[in-house]
Amino acid sequence: MEITLEQVERLREKADVSYAQAKEALEYSGGNLLDALIYLEEKGAIPRPEEAYYSTRGEHTAAAQENQADVLPQPLPEEKKARPRMNIFSRIRYLLLDNELEIWRKDQPVTALPVLILILLLVFALYVTLPLLILGLFFGFRYRFSGPDLERDGINNMMGNVADGAADLGRQVMDELRSQHDKYTRNKKDGQ
Repeated sequence: MEITLEQVERLREKADVSYAQAKEALEYSGGNLLDALIYLEEKGAIPRPEEAYYSTRGEHTAAAQENQADVLPQPLPEEKKARPRMNIFSRIRYLLLDNELEIWRKDQPVTALPVLILILLLVFALYVTLPLLILGLFFGFRYRFSGPDLERDGINNMMGNVADGAADLGRQVMDELRSQHDKYTRNKKDGQ
């Protein structure tokens, strides 16, 4: 589709971007102004307002009805059919790289691993990684997820409960070993 200078200027009125960015966004969106604005927001060229969402449903005001061509979606060209796959891959990339497994000890952060690294370690070194993670629980390490997708109270509370349970079990084992040692030491003194 041929992008006109008028379309580029309309987009530049709505978003403070260069001519080249506006033209690229319009070419990507097949000339659709709303899709071009969303594309620019996803690329970070313009800021997304707080608590913003987009919908093609709802009531139309008089101003929106005048600019109905701007807000209603247009059919996507044939070349745009691959776009949803890119969004899925982008989403997976953000999930794996923007979210982290934080490792804490004594209420101090030790390190943080991107989820991608954690998954790779579990896939390729399961018999080393998993025992180290479990052993860390007995030495007072705590694990929690952080990031825009995985930082949920339910997951982190469950991981905290597991860490508390492992710490309690570790204390019980140490107390039992101390009592056995004390008993052995007393028996040895009595036998001498």
